[in-house]
Amino acid sequence: MSVLDLHSHVVPAATPFSARLRKSDARWARLEPGGEVIVSGRLFRRVRQVAWDLAERREQLTKAGVSGQLLSAMPELFALWAPPPDALEYVRAFNVWLAATVANHGGFFVGLGLVPAQEPVVAAAVLSEVAELGLAGVEIPAVPMESPQWIDFFAEAERLRLLVFVHAVGGAEIASFSDPGLANGVLFPNSIGRAIGGLIANGVLARFPRLQVLASHGGGSLVTMLPRMEYFRERSSAAQELLAESVSDYARRVWFDPLVFDAGLLQALAAVVGEDRIVLGTDYPFMERPLAFLDQVPESLAAAVRQENGARLLAGLRQ
Repeated sequence: MSVLDLHSHVVPAATPFSARLRKSDARWARLEPGGEVIVSGRLFRRVRQVAWDLAERREQLTKAGVSGQLLSAMPELFALWAPPPDALEYVRAFNVWLAATVANHGGFFVGLGLVPAQEPVVAAAVLSEVAELGLAGVEIPAVPMESPQWIDFFAEAERLRLLVFVHAVGGAEIASFSDPGLANGVLFPNSIGRAIGGLIANGVLARFPRLQVLASHGGGSLVTMLPRMEYFRERSSAAQELLAESVSDYARRVWFDPLVFDAGLLQALAAVVGEDRIVLGTDYPFMERPLAFLDQVPESLAAAVRQENGARLLAGLRQ
């Protein structure tokens, strides 16, 4: 069985890919020699060599029994603050770089591109470029996406059979917390739950039944929203017209990683969406053994997550 890690990140050594962008605004994340990631002129984090050196990463992962990885940008590379023209130049450069990089590794890596999420209409237009580059889909931040301005984006992603990986974000609220790790624990589950819940509540997943969405961090707070949403759907003819099936049925159309940090929570998620909708994802290389709790869940669930579901997801993108 393949062991495919579908939630892993990369930090390009060349980011933000041009001297013009680097000089235009200090907020562009950049990687300094030695692994220092600088954002807004300050040290954001230190990363290991495997964050940018994919040859070294592949060697280490192969030794560890991993068969492949789906690569996506470090979330700080979303650059939602960037002016639209700069954002478009940046994501195009990232996508070209990623496509060329994964092509050098014999299929071990699969790539997810970026789009300028601050402009959904432009993001939709970029999807055809992503497909032409041979990337498997795109990673987007967990922002509210249920509004009509995102419809063309999801329609195009469905048409092109591209995966949409929705990644949790902390946003400006992080600044109000004393500790970044604890801020992550509070903000990430809420942001991803809000994003996926919105796609269900406004009928986006109902409208695009073949859309492939992967939610980071186990969908966060989503599983706690579903019973409340269903309570109101059952009591509203307008809601039932929008959502012909139960809200849990739409949740079962989404893929989830298992990054909930607790065996009981993962089992609760599996009970709602099914063991077959949870794929291996580790947040590599930024966390140390985040899935140790998989040893505490039923063997069937652990095996499905570790060895079965990821291959089915990637195979389905080509159908």
